[in-house]
Amino acid sequence: MSTSNEPVVALSASRVKTCMECSWKYHCKYKSKLPETSNDGASRGTICHAVLENLGIPKRRKYYNKILKEQDVFAVPSVGRLVMTWAKRLNVSDPENLELINFMTVNGLNHDYFGNEIARPTHSFSERDFNIVVNEYGKKYKIRGFIDKLFLYKGKKIALIRDFKTSKKVFSGKEATDNLQDLMYSLAVKHLHPEYKTRQSEFLFLKFELGNDMLGEPNEGVLKMEPLSDDELEGFEYQLTEWQNYLDNFGEEEARSNFAADQPFPSDGSFSGPLSCGFAKYPGQLKKDGNIMWHCAFKFPFDYYEITDEEDNFVKNILLTDEDSLAKYREKGYNINQQHYDGCPRHMPSQTIEDEFSL
Repeated sequence: MSTSNEPVVALSASRVKTCMECSWKYHCKYKSKLPETSNDGASRGTICHAVLENLGIPKRRKYYNKILKEQDVFAVPSVGRLVMTWAKRLNVSDPENLELINFMTVNGLNHDYFGNEIARPTHSFSERDFNIVVNEYGKKYKIRGFIDKLFLYKGKKIALIRDFKTSKKVFSGKEATDNLQDLMYSLAVKHLHPEYKTRQSEFLFLKFELGNDMLGEPNEGVLKMEPLSDDELEGFEYQLTEWQNYLDNFGEEEARSNFAADQPFPSDGSFSGPLSCGFAKYPGQLKKDGNIMWHCAFKFPFDYYEITDEEDNFVKNILLTDEDSLAKYREKGYNINQQHYDGCPRHMPSQTIEDEFSL
């Protein structure tokens, strides 16, 4: 249990959301630091974000212009090499994945990439980082993260917060009306740039059509959130304070307190509750179409390697299949020990089976 007066855990939107979705998943991901198998969608997202971040640097405007003219990231050799390097490393270098990466990246570049739609920004940032600690007036929290794009308009006192999404569906239900990232990013901008009184978040879903329709309304790939007031953000600060206390003192009891499987099925179209466990009964189970059925990375048992340094300090956990990382740690002389994860206790059958014939 934490006895410090200072916040311990650095809160992020993804960390808080994970704990809200499933306390056991939070335990596995952030406390035990168990490794996860990356999927193609996540890998494509990593590459798209890398390109969109790099092209935001002013001296690379000529590369942006070239890509926009050709509608192809491979039109610039250095950008093409960046994409291929990451694609090979993340095992998404096949033609289908490369086509999707190109489409989503160009889609993001085509949509007001330099923030000139409102006006010419006074300042613009790609990957604006924040690390904010508050411990006063009954508020106690530490938040950390990155904003994909941030445009500041001094004359209008507007801050436009833009986040790129490569998911296969747009937000729905609570995610579209009471979004945790919107709250977190708006609060961060309030701290970083307090003179900008209007803070508006905009989510761009790169698999969908961006821009405006014939009536001037945003297309389905653009989700513009209503600006949050100072009162709303202050209320969120007290909510963060509660989360901070909970996660600073998170232990085994808390890990088993809120399984996703025990929550109700979502009624607002969002992805939560038992849906986030997946319906697979065993690893590798196939759907009717022959594809592997998705499931939570921590639903079933698996083996992994625990890496420690020469002084036996924890370094990292990695999957058995991650041979490249394994070779790197062997070269450094680190200790490599195989470990076993028993699976989610909510889904695993009891390890103790009584003999029905015993007296």
